[in-house]
Amino acid sequence: MHTFIAGLRKIEKGQPLDKKLLRTSLANSGEAIKSLLDQAVRDGGKVKGFKPHVFAFLGYLISHESHHRGQIILSLKQAGNVLDKKILYGLWEWSVR
Repeated sequence: MHTFIAGLRKIEKGQPLDKKLLRTSLANSGEAIKSLLDQAVRDGGKVKGFKPHVFAFLGYLISHESHHRGQIILSLKQAGNVLDKKILYGLWEWSVR
């Protein structure tokens, strides 16, 4: 097992969720990704199992997260839970945070 994922717990389908669990899981996952990227830079830009280099991997991660964010917003909309425009625009206004 990679040291980056040691201690991370998968949230299982059907498991009761709460905001604290989600916040903690997201923070832990972010720290694992930070460690992975830091190590890749120290290793000359190589990410094991990914080509061509760490910067392309970072681009992949951004694209992957954007895809899932879109899925979540669409799922909420289809379920009749349309997000407020302030929230939707806030997703793109990073300098306000």
